Amino acid sequence: MKILEIIHSNSRFPFNNRKFFAARGDETTVVRLFAGEPPPGLREYDALIVYGGPMSAYDEGHHPWILDELRYLETWLKADRPILGICLGSQLLARTLGAAVYRSRVPEFGFKELRLTEEGAADPALGKLGDTDHRFRGIEWHSDAWDLPSGATRLAESGAWPNEAFRYGDSALAIQFHLEFTSEQIASFLAEGEEDIPADPQREEPDSFATPGPRYGAVKRSMELVLEGLLGAGGSG
Repeated sequence: MKILEIIHSNSRFPFNNRKFFAARGDETTVVRLFAGEPPPGLREYDALIVYGGPMSAYDEGHHPWILDELRYLETWLKADRPILGICLGSQLLARTLGAAVYRSRVPEFGFKELRLTEEGAADPALGKLGDTDHRFRGIEWHSDAWDLPSGATRLAESGAWPNEAFRYGDSALAIQFHLEFTSEQIASFLAEGEEDIPADPQREEPDSFATPGPRYGAVKRSMELVLEGLLGAGGSG
Protein backbone atom coordinates (compact mmCIF):
# COMPACT_ATOMS: atom_id res chain seq x y z
CA MET A 1 0.00 0.00 0.00
CA LYS A 2 0.98 3.62 -0.45
CA ILE A 3 0.54 5.51 2.80
CA LEU A 4 0.66 9.27 3.24
CA GLU A 5 1.76 10.61 6.62
CA ILE A 6 1.09 14.18 7.74
CA ILE A 7 3.43 15.32 10.50
CA HIS A 8 3.33 18.61 12.41
CA SER A 9 6.86 18.88 13.76
CA ASN A 10 10.37 17.76 12.94
CA SER A 11 11.75 14.88 14.98
CA ARG A 12 15.15 13.20 14.91
CA PHE A 13 13.59 9.85 15.78
CA PRO A 14 11.25 7.70 13.65
CA PHE A 15 7.91 6.46 14.93
CA ASN A 16 7.75 2.87 16.13
CA ASN A 17 5.76 1.80 13.05
CA ARG A 18 8.69 2.11 10.61
CA LYS A 19 9.62 -1.55 10.71
CA PHE A 20 5.96 -2.57 10.50
CA PHE A 21 5.50 -0.74 7.22
CA ALA A 22 8.82 -2.02 5.87
CA ALA A 23 7.95 -5.64 6.69
CA ARG A 24 4.64 -5.30 4.84
CA GLY A 25 6.27 -3.70 1.83
CA ASP A 26 4.25 -0.51 2.25
CA GLU A 27 5.49 2.72 0.70
CA THR A 28 5.28 5.74 3.01
CA THR A 29 5.51 9.41 2.12
CA VAL A 30 5.77 12.20 4.68
CA VAL A 31 4.28 15.64 4.00
CA ARG A 32 4.78 18.73 6.13
CA LEU A 33 1.84 21.00 5.43
CA PHE A 34 2.88 23.14 8.39
CA ALA A 35 6.12 23.92 6.53
CA GLY A 36 4.34 24.94 3.34
CA GLU A 37 4.65 21.66 1.44
CA PRO A 38 1.72 21.17 -0.96
CA PRO A 39 -0.83 18.41 -0.24
CA PRO A 40 -0.46 15.43 -2.61
CA GLY A 41 -3.33 14.16 -4.71
CA LEU A 42 -5.56 11.51 -3.17
CA ARG A 43 -5.24 9.13 -6.09
CA GLU A 44 -1.57 8.60 -5.30
CA TYR A 45 -2.25 7.01 -1.88
CA ASP A 46 -4.29 4.26 -0.29
CA ALA A 47 -4.41 5.56 3.30
CA LEU A 48 -3.64 8.62 5.39
CA ILE A 49 -2.15 8.94 8.89
CA VAL A 50 -2.32 12.35 10.61
CA TYR A 51 0.05 12.56 13.58
CA GLY A 52 0.19 14.85 16.60
CA GLY A 53 1.87 18.18 17.11
CA PRO A 54 2.49 20.94 19.66
CA MET A 55 -0.14 23.35 18.30
CA SER A 56 -3.90 23.46 18.91
CA ALA A 57 -6.33 22.41 16.19
CA TYR A 58 -8.23 25.70 16.63
CA ASP A 59 -5.21 28.02 16.52
CA GLU A 60 -5.26 29.04 12.86
CA GLY A 61 -4.50 32.59 13.97
CA HIS A 62 -0.92 31.53 14.64
CA HIS A 63 -0.94 28.60 12.21
CA PRO A 64 -2.92 29.59 9.09
CA TRP A 65 -2.06 26.28 7.37
CA ILE A 66 -4.54 24.58 9.72
CA LEU A 67 -7.44 25.73 7.54
CA ASP A 68 -5.78 24.23 4.46
CA GLU A 69 -5.25 20.97 6.30
CA LEU A 70 -8.88 20.86 7.41
CA ARG A 71 -9.98 21.26 3.79
CA TYR A 72 -7.58 18.49 2.76
CA LEU A 73 -8.94 16.15 5.43
CA GLU A 74 -12.44 16.87 4.18
CA THR A 75 -11.51 15.62 0.72
CA TRP A 76 -10.24 12.37 2.26
CA LEU A 77 -13.42 11.94 4.27
CA LYS A 78 -15.57 12.50 1.20
CA ALA A 79 -13.49 9.94 -0.70
CA ASP A 80 -14.10 7.40 2.10
CA ARG A 81 -10.43 6.38 2.18
CA PRO A 82 -8.75 4.98 5.33
CA ILE A 83 -7.66 7.72 7.73
CA LEU A 84 -6.07 7.48 11.16
CA GLY A 85 -5.87 10.68 13.21
CA ILE A 86 -3.64 10.63 16.31
CA CYS A 87 -3.87 13.28 19.08
CA LEU A 88 -3.76 16.56 17.11
CA GLY A 89 -4.77 14.46 14.10
CA SER A 90 -7.87 13.27 15.98
CA GLN A 91 -8.69 16.85 16.94
CA LEU A 92 -8.36 18.02 13.35
CA LEU A 93 -10.64 15.19 12.21
CA ALA A 94 -13.18 16.10 14.89
CA ARG A 95 -13.12 19.73 13.81
CA THR A 96 -13.44 18.78 10.14
CA LEU A 97 -16.57 16.84 11.12
CA GLY A 98 -18.05 19.90 12.85
CA ALA A 99 -17.27 19.02 16.48
CA ALA A 100 -15.87 21.42 19.06
CA VAL A 101 -12.18 21.23 19.97
CA TYR A 102 -11.07 23.13 23.07
CA ARG A 103 -8.75 23.34 26.06
CA SER A 104 -9.51 20.32 28.20
CA ARG A 105 -10.35 20.60 31.88
CA VAL A 106 -8.57 17.25 32.36
CA PRO A 107 -5.21 17.32 30.51
CA GLU A 108 -3.35 14.01 30.49
CA PHE A 109 0.34 13.13 30.57
CA GLY A 110 2.09 9.78 30.81
CA PHE A 111 1.16 6.15 30.37
CA LYS A 112 -2.54 5.76 31.14
CA GLU A 113 -5.00 2.89 31.27
CA LEU A 114 -7.78 3.15 28.70
CA ARG A 115 -10.92 1.11 28.21
CA LEU A 116 -12.79 0.24 25.05
CA THR A 117 -16.50 0.89 24.91
CA GLU A 118 -18.78 -1.91 23.76
CA GLU A 119 -18.57 -0.47 20.26
CA GLY A 120 -14.80 -0.14 20.58
CA ALA A 121 -14.44 -3.79 21.51
CA ALA A 122 -16.23 -4.66 18.26
CA ASP A 123 -14.21 -2.22 16.14
CA PRO A 124 -12.04 -3.88 13.44
CA ALA A 125 -8.97 -1.86 14.51
CA LEU A 126 -9.27 -0.94 18.18
CA GLY A 127 -11.12 -4.14 19.07
CA LYS A 128 -7.83 -6.04 18.89
CA LEU A 129 -6.51 -4.11 21.89
CA GLY A 130 -6.92 -4.84 25.55
CA ASP A 131 -7.45 -7.70 27.93
CA THR A 132 -10.69 -9.53 28.71
CA ASP A 133 -11.99 -6.33 30.34
CA HIS A 134 -11.12 -4.38 27.18
CA ARG A 135 -8.46 -2.37 29.02
CA PHE A 136 -5.13 -1.38 27.49
CA ARG A 137 -2.34 1.12 28.03
CA GLY A 138 -1.63 4.12 25.85
CA ILE A 139 0.54 7.23 25.99
CA GLU A 140 -1.20 10.50 26.79
CA TRP A 141 0.24 13.94 26.07
CA HIS A 142 -2.53 16.46 25.44
CA SER A 143 -4.06 19.62 26.85
CA ASP A 144 -6.90 19.83 24.30
CA ALA A 145 -9.94 17.66 23.78
CA TRP A 146 -12.81 17.18 21.33
CA ASP A 147 -16.54 16.57 21.53
CA LEU A 148 -17.83 13.50 19.74
CA PRO A 149 -18.76 14.51 16.17
CA SER A 150 -22.33 14.00 15.05
CA GLY A 151 -22.66 10.58 13.43
CA ALA A 152 -19.45 9.26 15.01
CA THR A 153 -19.18 6.29 17.37
CA ARG A 154 -17.25 6.63 20.63
CA LEU A 155 -14.76 3.79 20.98
CA ALA A 156 -12.60 4.38 24.06
CA GLU A 157 -12.34 6.32 27.31
CA SER A 158 -9.81 6.95 30.04
CA GLY A 159 -10.35 7.33 33.76
CA ALA A 160 -10.28 11.10 33.34
CA TRP A 161 -12.03 11.70 30.02
CA PRO A 162 -14.81 9.91 28.10
CA ASN A 163 -13.73 10.83 24.55
CA GLU A 164 -10.51 9.02 23.68
CA ALA A 165 -11.36 7.50 20.29
CA PHE A 166 -14.07 7.58 17.65
CA ARG A 167 -14.97 5.92 14.39
CA TYR A 168 -16.68 7.87 11.61
CA GLY A 169 -18.09 5.76 8.81
CA ASP A 170 -16.14 2.73 7.71
CA SER A 171 -12.81 4.43 7.05
CA ALA A 172 -12.03 7.21 9.55
CA LEU A 173 -10.53 6.38 12.95
CA ALA A 174 -9.44 8.97 15.52
CA ILE A 175 -7.49 8.32 18.73
CA GLN A 176 -6.59 10.99 21.29
CA PHE A 177 -3.84 8.83 22.80
CA HIS A 178 -0.51 7.84 21.29
CA LEU A 179 0.70 4.37 20.37
CA GLU A 180 3.42 5.45 17.95
CA PHE A 181 5.99 7.01 20.29
CA THR A 182 9.31 5.49 21.32
CA SER A 183 11.11 6.26 24.57
CA GLU A 184 13.73 8.15 22.52
CA GLN A 185 11.06 10.46 21.15
CA ILE A 186 9.56 11.11 24.57
CA ALA A 187 13.01 11.86 26.01
CA SER A 188 13.71 14.22 23.11
CA PHE A 189 10.43 16.08 23.62
CA LEU A 190 11.08 16.44 27.33
CA ALA A 191 14.60 17.71 26.69
CA GLU A 192 13.11 20.60 24.74
CA GLY A 193 11.58 21.91 27.96
CA GLU A 194 8.93 20.95 30.47
CA GLU A 195 6.80 24.07 29.94
CA ASP A 196 4.71 22.19 27.38
CA ILE A 197 3.88 19.30 29.71
CA PRO A 198 0.10 19.13 30.26
CA ALA A 199 -1.03 20.15 33.74
CA ASP A 200 -2.25 16.68 34.63
CA PRO A 201 -2.72 16.41 38.42
CA GLN A 202 -2.20 12.66 38.07
CA ARG A 203 0.71 12.99 35.67
CA GLU A 204 3.59 10.59 35.50
CA GLU A 205 6.97 12.01 36.43
CA PRO A 206 8.92 12.90 33.27
CA ASP A 207 11.98 10.78 34.14
CA SER A 208 9.79 7.72 34.66
CA PHE A 209 7.81 8.45 31.51
CA ALA A 210 10.90 8.50 29.29
CA THR A 211 12.59 5.44 30.79
CA PRO A 212 12.89 2.61 28.23
CA GLY A 213 11.13 -0.61 29.13
CA PRO A 214 8.46 -3.13 28.21
CA ARG A 215 5.70 -0.51 28.24
CA TYR A 216 7.04 0.92 25.01
CA GLY A 217 7.14 -2.53 23.45
CA ALA A 218 3.50 -3.02 24.43
CA VAL A 219 2.32 0.22 22.83
CA LYS A 220 4.34 -0.61 19.71
CA ARG A 221 2.46 -3.89 19.39
CA SER A 222 -0.81 -2.05 19.94
CA MET A 223 0.13 0.37 17.17
CA GLU A 224 0.72 -2.56 14.83
CA LEU A 225 -2.63 -4.14 15.71
CA VAL A 226 -4.46 -0.88 15.03
CA LEU A 227 -2.71 -0.47 11.69
CA GLU A 228 -3.47 -4.07 10.72
CA GLY A 229 -7.13 -3.44 11.44
CA LEU A 230 -7.14 -0.14 9.57
CA LEU A 231 -5.10 -1.19 6.54
CA GLY A 232 -5.68 -4.93 6.33
CA ALA A 233 -3.36 -7.72 7.38
CA GLY A 234 -1.28 -7.70 4.19
CA GLY A 235 0.79 -4.96 2.62
CA SER A 236 1.67 -4.26 -0.97
CA GLY A 237 3.95 -7.31 -1.12
